[in-house]
Amino acid sequence: MLDRNALLFIGLQFGSRFANSFLVTAARYELLEAGGIFQFAGAQVATNVARMLVSQVAGLLTDNFALKRMYVASEALNLVLAVAMLACGQHHSRMLFALNIGLGLLFAFSQPVTKSMPPAVAAAREDLAIINGWDLTCDKIGRYLAPFAYAVVSSSHGFNFAVLLSCLMYALMSVLRMMVTVLEPASRRETKNGASQPTVAQKLGGLLQQVVDGVTSLRRDKVLQLLIINTLVTNVFLYPLNSVHFPVLFKQVAEREKSELDRTVVDDLLHQVMLALDIKRKDMWRNYNALVSLGGVAGPFLSNAMIYMLESYSTNHKVCQLWVGVNFGIVGQISTMALLAGMVLLSSSFGSGSLVFNLVGAWIVTISVNNIVTTYFNSISQERLQQKERGRFIANIMTIFNLGSICGSLLFGWVLSAHENSVTGSVNLLLCGLMIKIILLVLLRREGKGTFSGGSRPHSD
Repeated sequence: MLDRNALLFIGLQFGSRFANSFLVTAARYELLEAGGIFQFAGAQVATNVARMLVSQVAGLLTDNFALKRMYVASEALNLVLAVAMLACGQHHSRMLFALNIGLGLLFAFSQPVTKSMPPAVAAAREDLAIINGWDLTCDKIGRYLAPFAYAVVSSSHGFNFAVLLSCLMYALMSVLRMMVTVLEPASRRETKNGASQPTVAQKLGGLLQQVVDGVTSLRRDKVLQLLIINTLVTNVFLYPLNSVHFPVLFKQVAEREKSELDRTVVDDLLHQVMLALDIKRKDMWRNYNALVSLGGVAGPFLSNAMIYMLESYSTNHKVCQLWVGVNFGIVGQISTMALLAGMVLLSSSFGSGSLVFNLVGAWIVTISVNNIVTTYFNSISQERLQQKERGRFIANIMTIFNLGSICGSLLFGWVLSAHENSVTGSVNLLLCGLMIKIILLVLLRREGKGTFSGGSRPHSD
């Protein structure tokens, strides 16, 4: 049973992730209204660039400064940004652009801090796995629940009320974070064998070399190379579909329905639910998009059930669980990308209710198979890399994946703003990613055959 300090830390992790996603959603949705598609996509690109740079620096600062101070300060700075958003309002696109980047920077800065804290807040070493597991679950639920909550609150009570609510959440969490007991690690400036440790400035100067060394160290393992490329393809060709294309798609669907009287039973049902929640017609597209994102909450639960089935299959057939899991996951990714491409291509023939219902189901399955790939990818990397290589490996692949998100947001933003038929452009990008994944799966089966052994159980990311 976890003690009160650990439970408080877990609860604040959920609250902080929820509040960050809530406020980021506010900035993004209003930016799409005030600044248009290109600024909407550009803000995500700029945020990912900033995150890529800040996360490396934040990791070094976490090793050299008091965790408790950085933990509290990061939430207090979020409160400052929330107050600034409340003051500037929803019609200043440049300010919303800057605040969106600022929230991304603070989130990237806080991640190394909070991910380093479980050993400092756990009462016993045996609690670490439980704390880490709940931390991941709360992160994903908060991330996908917040857009839906913002859409409902802003549609019913307006932008200012929603941002005021986030200000109150950040103020409360800043106070509660001061109540968390943190066991600070020993200073990294202590000497070892008479030699002083490198200063923060010296470590920062070696960042580029660290990235280069980490990338070149992967040359010896082609399986890891292929899995990294596979996840990179997901970040370029799949996730921007949800973050960039879906909001634009639902906005177009909502506008098209204003002049159409023929709606299906499902469309009417969804429309009646929106009216019952006192959601204005002009704001319905936000709720449609939020409902699809909400499917991401169910995805991790479905993936956990699938993993148990995969483990049972591997045990009964005496094959390596890691090999079965990663192959199943990538085949699932290929299938869901094909399903999403078909749905987006036919989106003009669906009403709002039918489109939302189908995309929610497709997105649940998409998130679940992506989680399976991530889980087994983590397990394979932990099995093949030495302990001293893992931290650098994680930092470097996160940099690569951020670059992928940048490229994906640029690509989808370009096809949406440059082409009249934006659906065709997005479908072509999905099919391009699908073909690359098929090639990667063939190469993975050729390179990986005979290199997997044992029955290691997968560890969740």
